[in-house]
Amino acid sequence: MNNIILEKIALLFLRGIALMSVFLLLRGHNSPGGGFIGAIVLAIGFIFYGIIFGSDRIERILYFNTRIWMGIGLGFVLLAAVWPVFLGHAPLTGLWYTGNWPLLGEIHLGTPLIFDTGIFIGVAGLILSVIITIMEVLKWNT
Repeated sequence: MNNIILEKIALLFLRGIALMSVFLLLRGHNSPGGGFIGAIVLAIGFIFYGIIFGSDRIERILYFNTRIWMGIGLGFVLLAAVWPVFLGHAPLTGLWYTGNWPLLGEIHLGTPLIFDTGIFIGVAGLILSVIITIMEVLKWNT
């Protein structure tokens, strides 16, 4: 069954949910949200998209295998944990950069954002790996 309206809504929903998940990731250090909840929200968008289009289309959008996503996420977490050690601090110590950028104004970036981004990428990869595997076992291809 090809339903063009449902297909367009699914794509629009995925894009909106992806933006919302990045918003949750970026506001998560000082407010509710963060990498874990952002990844769960992103996975919900991909699950809905996969129900409409099948697991093959999810894998095409992701570009990399979901196991590679998990590895990239763990790499970010490891970077956030080890970077302070090289500067003489304890592991997982928050390091901060504050600077003025022409169009953005004053920016505060730190290792907690790198850590949260690693959690975001890793958890999204894990959930999508499980969902894609379940869809393939159930032969959920449209």
